[in-house]
Amino acid sequence: MEMTDLLSKNQWADLEKNLHNNWGVNACAYDAKGMTFTGFKNFINPLCAEIKSHPEGIQAICSVAHQHMAKQARSTGKTILEQCDAGMLKICTPIFANDEFIGIIGGCGRVPEGEDVESYTVHKAINVPLDKVQALATDVPTISSQKVDDLKIFLEDFVRNIPHI
Repeated sequence: MEMTDLLSKNQWADLEKNLHNNWGVNACAYDAKGMTFTGFKNFINPLCAEIKSHPEGIQAICSVAHQHMAKQARSTGKTILEQCDAGMLKICTPIFANDEFIGIIGGCGRVPEGEDVESYTVHKAINVPLDKVQALATDVPTISSQKVDDLKIFLEDFVRNIPHI
């Protein structure tokens, strides 16, 4: 079964837009192979855009976090909340149909309140001057623990209400 067997590509893209516009995250739906499929691209902050403009940034920061968290979500069947190596929160909610892992929905790109972006780690990963990374980091929005909890509930309710699950 594929993600598009549960909802249309446009419905998944609408969810991504909702997550981006209403929850303030870089939103994405991934299939069981870890691939995006809607074509919706978004960045909630300029630092994420900079990281993703460098293949080594995607590999060293984004992909590592996603693969690790997707594996956890798949094996536990639960929403996973962690920070990427850049210090930004990432949330992954797994989607199963009849015990078959179908994919993940979630988002990233905000730093938990009271914490900082790991500017030096980003600088080393993408070889961009540290002062530029630090300047971009000032535009990374924070997220409260309450908003994280609310987003987790929203994602889990969304998945629970998908027909055929």
